[in-house]
Amino acid sequence: MNNNLYNNNYPPNQVFYPNNIKDNYVEEYLNNNLGNQVEAHVSFCDSIEWRDSIFKGILEKVGKDYIVIHNNQNKYVIWNIYIDYIILNN
Repeated sequence: MNNNLYNNNYPPNQVFYPNNIKDNYVEEYLNNNLGNQVEAHVSFCDSIEWRDSIFKGILEKVGKDYIVIHNNQNKYVIWNIYIDYIILNN
């Protein structure tokens, strides 16, 4: 008989949060700031030319795995996996 109380393979006293809780919070927060000026700091680790970039513009749309930023010249669709952080300029 196995008396293992931790059948879920998580060590005792470790809190487990499903990824969607954190993701939904960030997505909701960004959706509340649509239309605001933002700076998205992005890293493309496989690219020499675009390794570290900053995209500035208006936050237009937020999806589950991307954001859309536009400025006077361009519109950018940025995948969340490349975003390091976002600065909101209210």
